[in-house]
Amino acid sequence: MNTPSNDPHKPSDTPATEVSAPVLREAAEPTEKSSPIPFWLVIFAGILVFWGGFHLASNSGGFKADVYNPEISGAAAGPAAPPDPKVIGKRLFTQNCAVCHQGSGMGVAGQFPPLVASEWVVGGDWVGDNHLVKILLAGMQGPVQVKGQSYNNAMPPWAQLKDSEIAGILTYIRSEWGNSAPPITEEFVAKIRAASTDRKEPWTQKDLKAIPAETISAGGAAAPAAPANPAPAAPPAA
Repeated sequence: MNTPSNDPHKPSDTPATEVSAPVLREAAEPTEKSSPIPFWLVIFAGILVFWGGFHLASNSGGFKADVYNPEISGAAAGPAAPPDPKVIGKRLFTQNCAVCHQGSGMGVAGQFPPLVASEWVVGGDWVGDNHLVKILLAGMQGPVQVKGQSYNNAMPPWAQLKDSEIAGILTYIRSEWGNSAPPITEEFVAKIRAASTDRKEPWTQKDLKAIPAETISAGGAAAPAAPANPAPAAPPAA
């Protein structure tokens, strides 16, 4: 007769079926059945189908290839408006010029001249708009008088910028911080650039003062420079 062994390391002689039977009795028997679809899911699917059909009917154009409605599609009816030069100018000024002239346009006392109410920016005395463009194209060095104050520093050239970008910067500083001067056009910058191609070194105030002033009108056209010494009027005939 076999007696059960108490040795835990010795394999049991009890059949596996006798051990698993109680476990199987406690587990639920698998069944095969179908569960109803949740009611909320049916409602959601119906709403989705209804919305899709309505959207398709409203925007299909009868499925005709030649039907196009920009109001429905959201496309612009006309060509895009050109970018505002002042917006471009402000961005470029902040990136390249504000480190010296400051975001307020007030410059740094004794080092970098202000742009606010500066005759170099808005024109005045002998300074013309062509001088302002020339400074940006070739830079400037040496002593300079701005609003009665003396400065002696160097400004780098910005000839690598496009004509439209230089025009944007100048238009911005001529209309910001209370300044009020006509915008500088891309065509005006291109004209001054073409006339200054031989300039390879920064301008000085003395050099610029020897160049007749040209101003740009409110309409964007450059006004001819007035002669330095106009000829006297001829006496009337006897």
